[in-house]
Amino acid sequence: MVTNTSQKIPPEAMGNEKWHDTTHAVWMRSSLSNPDSEAIVEVAEFDDGFRAVRDGKSPEKGTLFFTPAEWEAFVLGARDGEFDIPEEYLTEEEIKIQRGETEVEATWVPSPLNTPEALEAYEACLSGQA
Repeated sequence: MVTNTSQKIPPEAMGNEKWHDTTHAVWMRSSLSNPDSEAIVEVAEFDDGFRAVRDGKSPEKGTLFFTPAEWEAFVLGARDGEFDIPEEYLTEEEIKIQRGETEVEATWVPSPLNTPEALEAYEACLSGQA
């Protein structure tokens, strides 16, 4: 988890009340993310409940920020299938997963793109040392 810092903010943050410093954010990706996909969604959570989302294959393309209420609405919409991909674009295995016909266990794993400091802080939180 990360809090805002008092450093000079970049131009894209000016006037953006959702912006958070992601320098030492702990980015997580689903264990179901396929490294061969065109994009890999990564999510970071902040102490105030805000979330940041980026493409783990191209993080330089930018980051989206969500308030806690926006994130909750997104998650509920995803659970309801609001963002499901049309089946013609999916493999047979992906169709079964999307339909809930296959038992899969998805977990969140640290992104390999995390900074060493972020990973150290994350591991300290897991072990109760933070």
